[in-house]
Amino acid sequence: GFAQISDNSMDAVSDRDFILDFMSAASICAMHISRFAEELVLWSTDEFDFVRLSDDYTTGSSIMPQKRNPDFAEIARGKTGRVYGNLFGLLTTLKGLPLTYNRDLQEDKEGLFDTVDTLIPTLT
Repeated sequence: GFAQISDNSMDAVSDRDFILDFMSAASICAMHISRFAEELVLWSTDEFDFVRLSDDYTTGSSIMPQKRNPDFAEIARGKTGRVYGNLFGLLTTLKGLPLTYNRDLQEDKEGLFDTVDTLIPTLT
């Protein structure tokens, strides 16, 4: 059952704010991960040399074998765009809907689950 009766019938039928709240928080989390990942990429360059990343987290360059590419940081940085895209995709779906249930709302699940499936491995 439900904890209480909904004060607003539209919230009971077509509300997806709870998904938007999660995806917004996930986007903010991904943004912070991306910014930190960018710093690791920059700090690990020969020009800065502030940090040395373990070989477990880097790969060699095919052209310059001595160069170490911080793959995990570059991939984490790239995943942020995907998380943002899922949020904006749902916002775009919701923007034109009337205040009742529509089958368009079935489109909320793929982006939500993809956000979870993208963010969890990035955090771990």
